[in-house]
Amino acid sequence: MFSVFVRRFWLSFGAVILLSFMLLPLKAQEPSLTPLSPSITESSSQQLEQQIHQTAPLGDGMIGVSPEFTIAQSKTTLLQERLKNLDVSAAQGKVGIGVLDLNSGQSWFLNGKQRFPMQSVYKLPSAIAVLKQVDEGKISLKQLVTIMRQDFAPGWSPIIKEFKGDRVQLPLRNILERSVGISDNTAADALVRLVGGTKQVNAILGKLQIRNIRVDRLEQQMQPESVGLKNFQPELVDEQKWAEAVQKIPDRDKKAALEKYLRDPRDTATPEAMVDLLAKLNSNQLLSENSTALLLKIMTDSPTGQKRLKAGLPENWAIAHKTGTGLDVLDTGTATNDVGIASSPDGKRVAIAVFIAGSKAPEEVREKVMSDIASAVVKAVQ
Repeated sequence: MFSVFVRRFWLSFGAVILLSFMLLPLKAQEPSLTPLSPSITESSSQQLEQQIHQTAPLGDGMIGVSPEFTIAQSKTTLLQERLKNLDVSAAQGKVGIGVLDLNSGQSWFLNGKQRFPMQSVYKLPSAIAVLKQVDEGKISLKQLVTIMRQDFAPGWSPIIKEFKGDRVQLPLRNILERSVGISDNTAADALVRLVGGTKQVNAILGKLQIRNIRVDRLEQQMQPESVGLKNFQPELVDEQKWAEAVQKIPDRDKKAALEKYLRDPRDTATPEAMVDLLAKLNSNQLLSENSTALLLKIMTDSPTGQKRLKAGLPENWAIAHKTGTGLDVLDTGTATNDVGIASSPDGKRVAIAVFIAGSKAPEEVREKVMSDIASAVVKAVQ
């Protein structure tokens, strides 16, 4: 009996010894418990992560980044670091900015989820809706589009000077170039009417997965409403008659119209949505290659906004862009905007959208803010 007990004891003891040797390699693989460096302590790591995940909406002049980028992407942190001192307070209004590096995918936003009045920037999504119908064979760039005198829109509209009778007929491509290229208001309204109105424009944008961008009114409606002018008549497109009509509007009505316009969700976009549209346009996700190339060429050749984003880019950079400028009401700029795709000779591409609403600063100051933003972005992505 005793010998059996001894035998069992030694067998058990041997098994324990063998198991210990087998576990030694596993323990050798366990990580060292050396204390973290003071520069990456738990508290500082949490602070950095909170900083990186800071999202819009933010106060004017504050900086934020898109929530979908995480702490693991150090370049986002670098982008934020390089732009943190960007000062937009000179705009004296609400500022929205969207930046998307189309090479790296890194993004940065200021008030990125808030809505801003687009003004003529909305001619870009309207043009996309038109070209989508061209791609589908529903309309042709060569077809003639008729514009009547009752279609005249107030504000900038050189096409009106070409009228010799009650109507004018021009190829669709020509009207597209006038709307997007030189921002002709009457041409823009003709495009919207051609595709079936603003509801149809928004329906097309929805099918293209373009969200938070709205086209709700014709220029013929939007411009008079922004200053409180009722019962607009086509003859008021004459600059002198327009000025006289606006001058007769009581200041209290102008103030009410201004406040309503600035909070109106119609004809607005968010900076996030706009850079998303630009990114999809750049990658041929919205239109055919031919239509994309045509639209980007028109945007690149556009002479508008020379002192805005374009002024802040290096001389060898180009920008395919669309500007938007609202009327000044009671010394307040309703909207001053510029959005586009900036590109360098070595292949860098960045989508930028800048919206300034309700600004008390002169237009030249607003434009300087935009050029400074473009300059800062270029330095940040290089």
